[in-house]
Amino acid sequence: FRQQRLMAHRLPCKVVSVGNIALGGTGKTPMSVYLARLIKGVGYRVAVVSRGYKGLAEKNGGVVSDGHALQMGPSKAGDEPYLMAQQLLPLGIPVIVGRDRVRSGWLALRRYQTEVIILDDGFQHMRLQRDLDIVLLDARHPFGNGYLLPRGTLREPVSSLLRADACLLTRCPREVIEGGLMGHSAKYGDPVSDSRQRPIFFASHAPVLGECFPAHPATPWTAKMQMGKWAGCPVYAFSGIARNDAFQKTLYEMGFDLRGSTGFADHHIYSRDDLSNIETQAVANGAQLLVTTEKDRVKITGSWIQKMPLLVVGVRMDLGRYTEAFERFVCHKLHPQDGGIV
Repeated sequence: FRQQRLMAHRLPCKVVSVGNIALGGTGKTPMSVYLARLIKGVGYRVAVVSRGYKGLAEKNGGVVSDGHALQMGPSKAGDEPYLMAQQLLPLGIPVIVGRDRVRSGWLALRRYQTEVIILDDGFQHMRLQRDLDIVLLDARHPFGNGYLLPRGTLREPVSSLLRADACLLTRCPREVIEGGLMGHSAKYGDPVSDSRQRPIFFASHAPVLGECFPAHPATPWTAKMQMGKWAGCPVYAFSGIARNDAFQKTLYEMGFDLRGSTGFADHHIYSRDDLSNIETQAVANGAQLLVTTEKDRVKITGSWIQKMPLLVVGVRMDLGRYTEAFERFVCHKLHPQDGGIV
């Protein structure tokens, strides 16, 4: 693409890419949702375009949500696009999947008159030109072990960050995003920039309690959960995400009494037997609640939960004191004439 042997396509709308350079859960899904809400809130018609990895619609593409109703289930859409579609449905934001993101972009334009496309996991997708490239890096291990696949977890060399317009360090400790770091850029108020004046922002993964499914028999903790009291609750965790260990660490930090856990590969497709085995382990370990992620929940049928309630814990992107600076930066990139005022 750099040598113009292959053509990159330009859509007649703004394109904002959320991506990373290393494998693993840097928070692309919650960041895509964050940006879609932000950009919708300042008056643009927004759609999210995702590959739909491992979904049945990945090859031919299609509409997961038209902003009014869900058109696909998680098996067809892919777990992450389906989760985004669920969360963005109240705002009327469409979600489209397909390996060919250019074709998906044109579909968003023709059908929904989209003004801004959020390109989920788009940093390596060179066929579609964008107006803003945001790269997410895990603050604890931003470059993994420093090696490319298969020796390491890097998708491409660290030098590829020169293509980015901004970097966002995620999974930062709370004290970083609340107290901030020294120094700032006068233009956007962002606290750090690199030698090329590329802003670097900071965020944490803020856990949020989602739905809880009471099962029979109900436990005393079911009512406590509804009042936001979960500290000390004996739970058994299961997940199939890129960083299962990070989910378990989150539960520890929230104060749950983690009695054990089962981790699956990312994008795991659950079966009734999986849930039966998980419940057996949970009972044996003295747990009174099962806990999983939002991404895993969309692939689980409620009737599979038989022996104890299931609590869902989600993640939202929290930029703390960097929120205003980041949002000004994004809006300036979309509409430089107004100075990026949010």
